[in-house]
Amino acid sequence: MNNLIQIRKEQITKIDYLSFLKSRKLHYKSRWIVKYGTKGLVREVKLIFNPEEYRKGKRAKKLNTQYGLIKILENDRKRRLQTTS
Repeated sequence: MNNLIQIRKEQITKIDYLSFLKSRKLHYKSRWIVKYGTKGLVREVKLIFNPEEYRKGKRAKKLNTQYGLIKILENDRKRRLQTTS
């Protein structure tokens, strides 16, 4: 039962962040990186404050725009709902 409550809390947090991104128009230069867990689900999202400098790094990950991040989070939400059903 505790695992179910924990999963629901995680889903609510991600859905709230998703609705926040959809309702706000953030700066056009804002970029995010996404970290995935072992099951291929989103584990963490980080906002990169200086994308130009980040890209110059040796281990730079793919940067996503606001719309790209919304798409990733929507797909992640669908996968989570499918696995819990």
